Amino acid sequence: MNESQIPATDPRKTAKILTNAFLFDPFFSWLFPGENHERNLHQWWYFITRHAVKNPKWILSVDGRNSTSSIWTRPLEDTQETGSGDDDEEQDAFVNLMHGLVDDRISSVLEAFAQVNANHPPHPHWYLQAVGTEPEMQGKGRAAKLLQPIIEICDTEGTGAYLESTNPRNLSFYYRLGFETQKELLLDDGKAALTCMWRDPA
Repeated sequence: MNESQIPATDPRKTAKILTNAFLFDPFFSWLFPGENHERNLHQWWYFITRHAVKNPKWILSVDGRNSTSSIWTRPLEDTQETGSGDDDEEQDAFVNLMHGLVDDRISSVLEAFAQVNANHPPHPHWYLQAVGTEPEMQGKGRAAKLLQPIIEICDTEGTGAYLESTNPRNLSFYYRLGFETQKELLLDDGKAALTCMWRDPA
């Protein structure tokens, strides 16, 4: 952990960073359409960041200028491992949250997320759930700098990394970090798409 990567302790602050970063993202525009898009997106990220702060499997980091935030999940040694009671409660809370945010689209949204989860690699890997930078600070290399310590761990330990890109404009950024496209994942009858990407350790 270097000075560019600081464990985040304020979920509201990191949720705000990620909300601003993903405000015009194609996937999240599908997920939360309409006039309440920004409010719903913030509720989503606040739920995710609160979970990340208290779950030791997750690493929620922010840079020194509070401009960039990332969320990683540590490798699971046994992908068949059943969830704990806390995980079950969190899953129930997530479903309840999504009911409130997407209303009568809940079935298609949960089906889409099930499809995403089913496409995760079966072997242990670091999972980059999200990285985002405040719009006025984008293009300055802050996201790459924030991700570098975990990427170095991947290389040292010989462990791969995986992500789903929610925006085609970000693919070149991930290519520069060593990720390669595995597949395009079409969701909700093609209304949404994700690019599944994998990085072999260097």
